[in-house]
Amino acid sequence: MRRMFLSIGLAAAFAAPAHADGGERISELLRPVEKIEAVRVRPHIWRASGNSNAYLVTTGDGVVVIDTGLGPQAEATHAALRSVSDAPVRKLLLTHAHADHIGGVGLWQGEGVETIAARAFALRNRYYADLRPFQARRSRVLWADVMPEGAEERFPYPRVAVDHYIDRDETIVVGGVTFRLLLTPGGEGPDAMSVWIPEWKVLFSGDTLGPAVASFPNLFTLRGENPREAVPMIQTLERMADLEPELLLPGHFGALAGRAEITSMLRKTADAVRYVYDATIEGMNQGRSLWDLMREIELPPDLVLSEQYGRVPWGVRAIYENHVGWFRYESTTELYDVPHYEVYPELVALAGGPDAVGQAAMTRVLAGEPLEALHLAEAALTVDPKHRGGLTAALLALRALAQQDGGTNFQIAGWLRARIRAAEAALAELD
Repeated sequence: MRRMFLSIGLAAAFAAPAHADGGERISELLRPVEKIEAVRVRPHIWRASGNSNAYLVTTGDGVVVIDTGLGPQAEATHAALRSVSDAPVRKLLLTHAHADHIGGVGLWQGEGVETIAARAFALRNRYYADLRPFQARRSRVLWADVMPEGAEERFPYPRVAVDHYIDRDETIVVGGVTFRLLLTPGGEGPDAMSVWIPEWKVLFSGDTLGPAVASFPNLFTLRGENPREAVPMIQTLERMADLEPELLLPGHFGALAGRAEITSMLRKTADAVRYVYDATIEGMNQGRSLWDLMREIELPPDLVLSEQYGRVPWGVRAIYENHVGWFRYESTTELYDVPHYEVYPELVALAGGPDAVGQAAMTRVLAGEPLEALHLAEAALTVDPKHRGGLTAALLALRALAQQDGGTNFQIAGWLRARIRAAEAALAELD
């Protein structure tokens, strides 16, 4: 059982941690950006930052654009970068198929513009487009302020026409500037492509490291997506470190500068993922359960990373289920279509009804066991969705988890906020 000191209150429950490059916070991704401007990050490179980054590189023969921003912010992103240069766009390079990086593709494509992406981009683009209504509903739960109701209709996920897919690393030259296009599967999926300008020692990493560098990668995302593979990510991080970049330009937030700092960060992240991967595989071979491994595997002190987006326990589960799927050999019921909550009414009745179970949930909350409390509260609410005791215990448990988490993880912060609001609204209807 996980015991914790209970002090209900949300004033500090979502305080966000400092970002690695100087104070930026992952919680900023939960809020829309009101003003987008072009910022020069080095000679010939400009960045426009909304809830994601888009870059423009000026050359002796037109410009190269890397990513295009989130759909609702795409016009502002386009205008900001075009205020820097109205030279012809020669290449549009897409680092991966997530909506917040390709939302403005249509504003940049046109005659003479070659759009380039990794081969895996095609399947991922189709996958996201096919599942967009499903994913949009889930994303709105986590990030309602950035993705309000109706945003999907106004800014639908684009099916992108790509002129050239790369199957291996390639080199292009535009206006005397060399761009190395690198296949870098990692923190946001197998379709990642990074862009390396060797003369300038600049690496555009997209979301290969996830949306926050120097963090444990997001091998699983709450909104729902194929789990990301750990081993290809380790290999990608090592390749990036071998480049010894002097400036790292990610898909979110500001730059990371300094060869030693960047290389150290990349190697530490690779070592952290390798540690979790090896520990998970070893535990599986020893016959340890998934739940035991999620509880027990921790990074050693010298490899501890921020968990503001990905989390070690989620990484353990992603690695486990990537290897063996969803059947854990724990219960025959895993193989059939009757979920555990369908027998909750009988169990609640045997326990004395919703009042008794709600009280038991409250006892768990006050004992500092919010997860156990939630299990009990959800059982009571399965019988009576408007049961005051169950709703109250659930609300207090969720607030306790929010306080315990401290807002240090972007994804779970959004989820807990949504669940807290839902519980508060349900209780308000009873008054």
